[in-house]
Amino acid sequence: MPVPNQNMLVAVVMAGGRGTRFWPRSRNARPKQFLAIVGTETLLHQTVRRLDGHVAPERIFVVTTEDLAAETRRMLPELPPENVIVEPEGRNTAPCLALALVQIERKVPHGVMAVLSADHWIGDRDLFLEDLDTAVKHAAWEHELVTFGIKPTYPETGYGYIESEGHGPVQKVVAFREKPPVEVAVQYLESGRHYWNAGMFVWTLTDFREGLAKHAPEVLKPLDAWVAAGADPAALGAAYRQLPKVAIDVALMEKAETVAVVPTRFRWSDVGSWPAAIEFQETDPEGNVSQGETLLLDTRNSAFFGGKRLIAASGVDDLIVVDDDDALLICHRDRAQTVKQIVERLKAEGRKDLL
Repeated sequence: MPVPNQNMLVAVVMAGGRGTRFWPRSRNARPKQFLAIVGTETLLHQTVRRLDGHVAPERIFVVTTEDLAAETRRMLPELPPENVIVEPEGRNTAPCLALALVQIERKVPHGVMAVLSADHWIGDRDLFLEDLDTAVKHAAWEHELVTFGIKPTYPETGYGYIESEGHGPVQKVVAFREKPPVEVAVQYLESGRHYWNAGMFVWTLTDFREGLAKHAPEVLKPLDAWVAAGADPAALGAAYRQLPKVAIDVALMEKAETVAVVPTRFRWSDVGSWPAAIEFQETDPEGNVSQGETLLLDTRNSAFFGGKRLIAASGVDDLIVVDDDDALLICHRDRAQTVKQIVERLKAEGRKDLL
């Protein structure tokens, strides 16, 4: 079965997140996707350039918030400026993708949309593109909503899961499962029928519209009315405030009758916290990671992300240290998820200078 006309394939990159677990490197004006956490290029650059030669630049769209739009355009000069779609405010993934739909379908009315995240890492580019083509063909010819499932390698409790049935490169989705307790995650790992939900999708624009109209009309109607009134950018904010803050999984995917999953073959990470970033770094014989200038004595299994000054450590184990111009993070590796709580505390205290 041939891939549909390549000119009909559009990619939508969601790039409005903040990545607060990467504080103090990640800030409101410098979110996670703007950082070179893995490799020398930012995660946003990697996401877009992974599509080189496969999706034309004029068919790649990036959705972000107003305060990040100018920097996003500066970082991606290969894209037409108008392909950076600006949300008046972040309202989760369903409004984000509905906004992309009503703007893109006017340009490519019979297109197939691939939805990607700007802040994930994907290895094995060739396998990624092959799996993407598999999803595109299935979405175009079978008119099902397609998601990607990552084969779990350990009983992760921080991800949602996709339960499937069948065999082969495309399988039927039985259910989406919430983030499980560890004993259930172990069962999912052993079943062979459960995949991590990576939040990547493929669908035709027509099928996506029909799905939203049926299962989440409250996400679509205000945007359709905005388009019908002339799509004045100045009026988008009023329309957008009418939309619920809801994820696309909840608004559509968990309700739709015909959903398929492509079990992926490529390596994937959501690079969700400092420990995840550490996995991509080289370690010394004591298991330490060092970026920048460090002096380590009797120190093991720790990570030091330096800045302009020397970091010296003696007699410590299992620490994460991140030095930025105006803030220093020190936490135990097992407590890295609580970095988000530090950001929430700073926000509550009105410390905008550190956000």
